[in-house]
Amino acid sequence: MADSLQAAKRLVIDHYRAVDAAGPDGAAAAFARHTAQDILWRGIHPFNERTGADAVAATFLAPLKRAMGPLQRRPDIFFAGENRTEASGLWVVQMGHLMGLWDGDFLGLPPSRRIAFLRYVDFHRIEGGRIAETACFTDLVSLMHQTGLRPFPPQTGAPVLTPGPRTHDGLLHDPQDPAEGRKTMELIAGMIDELVALGARSPIDHLERWWVPDMCWFGPGGIGASAFFKGYHRGHTEPFESGLEFIRHNGHVTRLAEGCFGGFFGWPSMTMRATGGFMGMPASDRPGDMRIVDLYRRDGDRLAENWIFIDLLHFFAMQGLDVLGRLREVSRT
Repeated sequence: MADSLQAAKRLVIDHYRAVDAAGPDGAAAAFARHTAQDILWRGIHPFNERTGADAVAATFLAPLKRAMGPLQRRPDIFFAGENRTEASGLWVVQMGHLMGLWDGDFLGLPPSRRIAFLRYVDFHRIEGGRIAETACFTDLVSLMHQTGLRPFPPQTGAPVLTPGPRTHDGLLHDPQDPAEGRKTMELIAGMIDELVALGARSPIDHLERWWVPDMCWFGPGGIGASAFFKGYHRGHTEPFESGLEFIRHNGHVTRLAEGCFGGFFGWPSMTMRATGGFMGMPASDRPGDMRIVDLYRRDGDRLAENWIFIDLLHFFAMQGLDVLGRLREVSRT
């Protein structure tokens, strides 16, 4: 297994080198070099699901490179592992920022003409020596903030450039002790199972069971970052729990861990209803799906840090709110 994980990591690194070196017109060929011909690529709204390198390049890579390229990849977390859900498969995860100069329009939004950081996390499923499936979550709301646009009212957490692990050891290029990865996965699974049983609520006794007291929670743009139990309740869980009605947990496409790092993504993870209004947006009785990524760092027998991506634009689109379209109109005035 260790050899398979290391080979998968090398494949993904080679993939990034090819894609990052390509210009807009060469993005499709570079993306195709290490991927399956019929690769399923999942991107957040408005990219959504695409099949094949040409579609991924036309929808996401080429427009991004034209607006901000050449891009510098700055990863903070990198690990691999076997899928721990009922589905099998070997996956590789990387999280960090893509940095460039935002000099051209992107998604109809005006450029900042300054340095820009696009926060991202990728999950790659490896099969037959190729990348067969990818989930690419990017934080477009945070990017909007960098050009002065405010898609939502002031967020409850801090709008910061999301840091990597406090321990600066998140890039797991070398083999790890499998026992440590199992310990991480068991802790994450236990915490999530209890959280779902609580209806996506985080009372203090739940936090004390699973988290270190100085835990850090790095949420998506529009919600922001929070720290410690008090700040986490104030900055995330209280607005989340008061504004949203939990309908169901839909499970995860993959759960994996290596060493002290692990996580999952769901497509979608949860279905919620914004009965109390959420993030300053109006209340709605329509169910909405939340596509979510959670990455974690374990410290001993507790979780210490959590990085979150939520496809908020998709969730609000299901409420009938076109956040991106509204921002395009604002930017034209």
